[in-house]
Amino acid sequence: MHHEPQMEQLRRSARIARIIERLGRLDDGTLEVLDRITADALVGVTGAERPAGMNRRQFLGAAAAGGVVVAMTGGLVLWQLSAAHTAALEKEADTLRRILVLYQQMDDLGLDDRVRQGIGAIASILDVLRDLATRLLEAVQSARAALLDFQSRFPSLQSGLRWLRDSLLTLSQRLTALENEINEALGLSSSVAETVGGFLARVLDRLPVTFARQARNGLERVGEVVSMLPTFTQGVYTRVLEPMDDWFSARADAGLNGWIVNPILKTVLDPAQTLAERVLELATAWEEQLAAPARQAMDGRAQIRAEIARLMEELGE
Repeated sequence: MHHEPQMEQLRRSARIARIIERLGRLDDGTLEVLDRITADALVGVTGAERPAGMNRRQFLGAAAAGGVVVAMTGGLVLWQLSAAHTAALEKEADTLRRILVLYQQMDDLGLDDRVRQGIGAIASILDVLRDLATRLLEAVQSARAALLDFQSRFPSLQSGLRWLRDSLLTLSQRLTALENEINEALGLSSSVAETVGGFLARVLDRLPVTFARQARNGLERVGEVVSMLPTFTQGVYTRVLEPMDDWFSARADAGLNGWIVNPILKTVLDPAQTLAERVLELATAWEEQLAAPARQAMDGRAQIRAEIARLMEELGE
C-alpha cells in the first residue's frame, strides 16, 4: 500500500522532533540512562563513528544542542545537526500535524457515508428496473416470435384466398351457364334464382306421377340451394374477398404488414427491446464501473483511516 511509507515517515519525523525537543530539558540522571540505552541500541556502530575525543555523554550532549536520531547500520545513530536543520525538522513535523488535522476535518464531512447511502439508494432502484427490464425483454421476445410466426403464415392464407376466389369464379360461371340453359328451356330471360323453381316444376310435371311425388321434396330443396347460390357468391366476394384482398400481401407497406405487423415491430417492440437492453446495460455498468469500485475504494479508505488513528494514538496526538 503506497500510504505506508508516508505514514512511516510521518511517525518517524514526529518522534525525532519530540526527542530533539526533550533532550535539552533532561536532567543528568535521565541523560545517563538515555546514554546507556542508546549505547546498547547502536549495534555495529564503532567508536570511530563519533568525533575523536568525544565520549557518549559528550556526544549525547552535542545532540541535545541540535541533533536527530536516524537509522543507520541496523541501529539509531545520533548525529549532530545545525539548529537550522533542527528547526526545519520541527517545521516539517508541524506541517505534517496540520495535514493530519486537515485530513481529519475532511473525513469528518462524512463523504464516505453519504456515498454509501447514495449507492445503496440507486442500487435498490436499479434492482427494480433490472427486474422489470428482464421481464419486458422476455415479453418483447415472445410477442415478436408470435407476430413473426403469424406473418410467416401470410403466404398460405393468401393462397387460400386465391383458391376461394377461383372457386367462386368457377361457381359463378356454372350458375351463369345454368341460368342460360333454364331461360332457353323456359323461353324466359330471368336470373337463375327466379327461374330454377319453375324449371324444376316443369321437370316434375313430365315425370310419372308416382316418381314425381317421390322426387318433389328433393327437387324443391335443390331448387332452394341453387336459388341462394348467386346471393352467396356475391356475398363472399363483397364481404370476404374484396376486403381481404390485400390483407396478406407480401409487401411491407401493404395489408396486415403495413397496418399491424411492421408498425408493432418498429414502433412498439423494437423501442421496448432497446429500452430493456439499455436498462440492463446500465445496471451492469453501474455495478461494475462505479458501485463495486467505489465500495472497494471506501473499504480501502476505512483501512487507511484506522491505520491513521492507530498511529496518532501511538504518537500521543
